[in-house]
Amino acid sequence: MPLPIPNLDDRTFDQLASEARSLIPRSFPAWTDYNSSDPGITLLELFAFLIDAAFYQINRVPDRTVEKFAALVNVQRAAGESIDSLLGRAVDAVAARPRAITGAEFEGFAAGVAGIARSKAVTDTSTAPFVFPADEILKVVVVPKLPGSAAPVPTAAQLQAVFQAVGARCPIATRVRTVPPSYTPVTLDITVVRRSDSNVGKDALAASVGAAVSGFLSPLTGGESSGGWEFGRPVFRSELYQAIESLDGVDHTARLLINGDEDIEEVALSDDPKVCAVSLVFLAQSTVAVVDP
Repeated sequence: MPLPIPNLDDRTFDQLASEARSLIPRSFPAWTDYNSSDPGITLLELFAFLIDAAFYQINRVPDRTVEKFAALVNVQRAAGESIDSLLGRAVDAVAARPRAITGAEFEGFAAGVAGIARSKAVTDTSTAPFVFPADEILKVVVVPKLPGSAAPVPTAAQLQAVFQAVGARCPIATRVRTVPPSYTPVTLDITVVRRSDSNVGKDALAASVGAAVSGFLSPLTGGESSGGWEFGRPVFRSELYQAIESLDGVDHTARLLINGDEDIEEVALSDDPKVCAVSLVFLAQSTVAVVDP
């Protein structure tokens, strides 16, 4: 749909001259002769005429000028194409965002590469003595589509493909580095109590609990939105309880050890903010025991 062309020539000579005359008492109270014979009124009407002529010209941009504007976004007019159609294609080209400026745009181009599930763009600032400004590198963290892996790591070819896709769209002088995510291992030792009225067997229930915690912590399907565990987000005990006890057949969780600790409330992915920003959780091991009430 072409962009509607606004009417810039929507004010007449009489309107311009009348508005100018209405401003005289405010700025020049001693000026009381508003007749056309007054030299000031003559100049006022001359300026109103020139403004009216300028509006007329601005409102009628020739087709050749529109073609040059469209060429700025690499849109060329086809033979016989109407100027409205050309404007529509130019607007679509601008809306297509061929360049990556924001972090979300970098992540979108990276995730569009074949075999890539998710990405995260962060700015890494490194300082050195007597160096100003600080050196900034855009890190694009790449998570590949490997459903069978608890900690998917991209290949060198995938990192290169993302580097080329992002590098071709980033602003000039932007330094880009594609890296795999940093994984924080987590082990879980879970004991759940089966509901007395449940028909689910112990082995099946244990498998269901194991799959639930594995899916919840997955870099590909985990997190609150099931779109993958959020980069840098700690693992909270309360959320693990919720994931386990929402399953059919589970009465409650009798014991939950996180990294061998029964009292720890959360696991931070890293103490270093730079590492934490590119970190995901890795479920290294989980054991599930099911007991009857």
